[in-house]
Amino acid sequence: AFQIENDYGRSIEAYEGVLVTADGERTVNFLKVGRIALYYQTMDKSETGMWDVAAGGWTTDLPGGARDQIDTAIAVANEYVPPDLLLLPLPAPKDA
Repeated sequence: AFQIENDYGRSIEAYEGVLVTADGERTVNFLKVGRIALYYQTMDKSETGMWDVAAGGWTTDLPGGARDQIDTAIAVANEYVPPDLLLLPLPAPKDA
């Protein structure tokens, strides 16, 4: 069981899907980093966001450079480019 949980923490996965928001539906690339973070990026790369656990919804309020890092992480997950150090914004930990 420990090894399975460890593997979840080291996984990175990208997939195409439909994002439903108050603005409507659109096709995006999702990026899942283990059980730590979930991001999305529109196909034209004009909008990038991440799931905010505390707010229970998507946020596009990301630090500068996050769009490029998420774009690179999607390329790494899809094996278009070799693995590299990724500087992704992470959600704040929940209080215990």
